[in-house]
Amino acid sequence: MSSNCQYQINITSDPLNINAALDHITVPSCGGSSIFCGTTRDTFQDKTVLCLEYEAYEPMAVKEIERICDELTVSCDVRRVYVAHRTGRVDICETSIIVAASSPHRADAISFVSKAVDEIKRRAPVWKKEWYEDGSVWKENCSSSCK
Repeated sequence: MSSNCQYQINITSDPLNINAALDHITVPSCGGSSIFCGTTRDTFQDKTVLCLEYEAYEPMAVKEIERICDELTVSCDVRRVYVAHRTGRVDICETSIIVAASSPHRADAISFVSKAVDEIKRRAPVWKKEWYEDGSVWKENCSSSCK
């Protein structure tokens, strides 16, 4: 971890609270903050989604997210990072992940959060099952369609 950056990382079955993220990343030395909240949507490829279900290998997930943060703080001057990921059932419109960061300037916070979300989805041992009206399927993490 960068000596100038403090992380808070949580893997939990409890509902996520954006105020906890804001409380952690808000510091007097930082003028830029960025927050991403991933929520369960109601459709995927024209199928009705009922809910999501997440499983994680928690100790390894926390270590991998710390490793991702360590790597990204080399190129992004962020001072505070907050990551929380749900496990268990996550209903429509509920938040499954929050990634937040603060920096003296907005560009680093925005860049960090965007890269962190992609890397967490790609590397952290967290698995997602989508429940549809006609059954369920475990989903492979994939990259964004926005390049």
